[in-house]
Amino acid sequence: MITALRKINSLKKKGLIKDYCIGGGYALNYYMEPILTFDLDIFILIDTDEDYSRLYNYFRSEGYKIENVYIVIGNLPVQFFPSYISPLIDEAIKKAKRIKIKNVSAKVLTVEYLIATLLMAFRPKDKMVIPHLLELTNRRLLNNILERFSDEKTPLDKRLRRVLESI
Repeated sequence: MITALRKINSLKKKGLIKDYCIGGGYALNYYMEPILTFDLDIFILIDTDEDYSRLYNYFRSEGYKIENVYIVIGNLPVQFFPSYISPLIDEAIKKAKRIKIKNVSAKVLTVEYLIATLLMAFRPKDKMVIPHLLELTNRRLLNNILERFSDEKTPLDKRLRRVLESI
C-alpha cells in the first residue's frame, strides 16, 4: 500500500488530481480490526470525465497494468472514484482526516463519511460493519451528513435505520 500511496501523492504534485483520500476496506482497517480487502479504494478530487481519462492515460503511458477498473500499483489493485460522481464524495475528500502511514502522508475518510459511503454502496458486507463504526462517530455530525445527502434514489438516513433495526 505504501508504494500506491507514494504514487498517488505524486499524482497530486503533478496536478493530475487536486486531492484524494482512502476509502473502502483500507479506511475500515484504519478505524477497526483489520478485514481482508482486495483493493485500495481512492476517492479523488477532480472536475471532469476528461480529468479522469487523463489519469488513466497517464498510468497507461507509464506502463502500469490496467485490469478492468483497477490500476495495479505495486501489485495492489487501486480503484479511483472521481469526486464529481457525488457531492457527498466531493465533501468527504475535502473533510478527510490527515494521517501518516509508515511516514507517508495520506488522508482517510472520517468515520462519519465512511459510514455514509458504505450506506451509498449498501452491500451486505458494508451493512455488517456499520454498527461497529457507529461507536466511533459523532452522531450529530453523521445525522447531518445523512440528512443533507439522502435523496429518493439513495435514502442514506433510511438505510441506516434499516441497518440499526436488523441488529
